[in-house]
Amino acid sequence: MKLAGEYLTFDDTVIVPGLSPVEPHEVDITGMATKGIHISIPILSSPMDTVTEDRMAIALARLGAVGVIHRNLSREEQASMVKRVKEAVPSPWMEVPRASIREDPGILPMRMAESGSRALLLLDGPRLAGILLDPSADPGVWHGKAVWLWRLMTTIKPMPSLDSEGRLLVGAAVSPYDIERAKALEKAGADFLVTDVAHLHNENALGMLSRLVKSVSIEVVAGNLGTREGVLDTLTKAEGVAGLRMGISSGSICSTGEVAGAAVPTLTAVLNARSALEELGLADKIPVIADGGIRNPGDAAKAIIAGASSVMLGRFLAGTLEAPGPVINVGGKRYKPYRGMASRGAMEKRHAADRYSRPSKALEEGVEGLVEFTGSVVTRLGEMALGLQAALGYAGAPNIRRAWSASLARVTPQGRSEVKPHDVIF
Repeated sequence: MKLAGEYLTFDDTVIVPGLSPVEPHEVDITGMATKGIHISIPILSSPMDTVTEDRMAIALARLGAVGVIHRNLSREEQASMVKRVKEAVPSPWMEVPRASIREDPGILPMRMAESGSRALLLLDGPRLAGILLDPSADPGVWHGKAVWLWRLMTTIKPMPSLDSEGRLLVGAAVSPYDIERAKALEKAGADFLVTDVAHLHNENALGMLSRLVKSVSIEVVAGNLGTREGVLDTLTKAEGVAGLRMGISSGSICSTGEVAGAAVPTLTAVLNARSALEELGLADKIPVIADGGIRNPGDAAKAIIAGASSVMLGRFLAGTLEAPGPVINVGGKRYKPYRGMASRGAMEKRHAADRYSRPSKALEEGVEGLVEFTGSVVTRLGEMALGLQAALGYAGAPNIRRAWSASLARVTPQGRSEVKPHDVIF
């Protein structure tokens, strides 16, 4: 029997506090989605059919993150969603200083009409003084969005994720075997592609990835991978890869580790990628995207300290208003549907929607269920971004690049219990 080593998860580690040169609110969390794409909030949404369609991608790009539209659609439908993101107004809200309103009350409807805004945030200096709503907007939803948007603007000051022409950035998922889909997505305006394979470290898949990269002019992120050898083989056989999507079977709805017995926890996968990139002298050139099992800002910070440039979120975003699917009432609580892309329902939808899809196996490696409704993605993204600043502040890191020099320490199960809230009645 050959033992490859010991795999660590987020729960096995803690961030080692370090001397910080800045206050937490000054931490720069700008990250990379690809070699050529920087985002002011280092978040990509997972290309899942219960997480990312055009509505989610638009909301994220407006806030400084970026969405990756899933491929459980026909080529035409996915390309159409990409186009809708590229045609969207870069910002649906505007800051209007309260002083300017006193000077010219007519400025509000005029500014709304000019910008296509549905809401204006009224600022009294740095303080949120009020919200002007479009009559068609839901006041409750917009109030929640406005409060968190104000916190983001005054603390992180995120810049919308825009291309060179001032349009919102958007990524799209694609199988490495579907080069025609990749070309259609590029034509529709996608800024980058993300290969959507559970186990890319396969000779056929890597051969097709090499062809895919050469067939399009936009950047391609390769994944999913888990091992150092997988990264080395990918970069050797598919020259031109612009990013690595790391993690196998860490997602909350992935059952690969249970059904097939195979897994590389995301934290370990990121460490493996970092090791391979350092060996090749590419640690500062090819970004690593940590994908799977990230439940909170602490997990995201651990992934970044391990070597990631950004993180990909699925479940964390699945319960938001902007995620696909209806809000479902169960027992007086609200939920939204969430399922793995290797679940039976997702696979059936993919094969029904796309006659070109290539089923590599019939085994279900994902589950379907419900997640609690969490309101607007503005709130969730705000929680993640502000929490990430705080976590990196504890690590003594003023930015993501410096976070790679910070440290993680292994913690015992007893220690893990101690650093959680305990011995109180909630």
